[in-house]
Amino acid sequence: MTTFLQTIDKAWPGSSKIAAYADSVASGSAPGYSWLTTILVIAVLVYCIYFFHQIVLASSLSMSTFFGSSNKLQSLCENQTSLSSVNATSIICLPAMAMLVYARGWTSLGVLYVFAAIAVYLALRVFLFRFTAWYKDSRGVFEIIRNSGRVTLVVASLLSIPAFLVPLLFGSATDGFARIYLTAVFAVCYAMYCTRACKYLLEAGFSIFFCFLYLCALELLPAGLLISAIISL
Repeated sequence: MTTFLQTIDKAWPGSSKIAAYADSVASGSAPGYSWLTTILVIAVLVYCIYFFHQIVLASSLSMSTFFGSSNKLQSLCENQTSLSSVNATSIICLPAMAMLVYARGWTSLGVLYVFAAIAVYLALRVFLFRFTAWYKDSRGVFEIIRNSGRVTLVVASLLSIPAFLVPLLFGSATDGFARIYLTAVFAVCYAMYCTRACKYLLEAGFSIFFCFLYLCALELLPAGLLISAIISL
């Protein structure tokens, strides 16, 4: 009876197997993220899905308001539906941008520290705005400035999306361009927001010196602390 199934040693006598002399091959670790990062990503996705219609509406309104006249911002503030959509969208913009920056490896901080820095930044801004509005008894103008900031954040987040798509489409060689583009978008939008904030303050009767103090204390200092924390200056 002929046997067709044989071992390698019997089929090729005198041969040797390379695997017998090779060290055990180490299994490569697949790229992945911690459980905390996964939970945060899922939370952001669930939030975006749940508020999808509000996000779409806020994106359209923010773009038209940001690049339009100041009357459009006033109309936005008077419409509770539009204002609620912008508020709901602006809440998720900073966490989403932070997650993308962390995923691209553009920060040396852990994801928990990035979110902690954002939470401290938002809490500091809320406290400073409320204190200044109470101290100056001018809640209306500061509320307009805060709404203008939310609109600016939505617009900057939308315009910065190509910074994260380009490296995915054209490889890591475009990381430098993506970083410069992201920085330029936020810098330009932030400069326009600060300019308009000073304009609202001047129209409300505040002095130029107060506008300077406002920019230093309520805008530049908190933003500088957040940026330095995220990129570890």
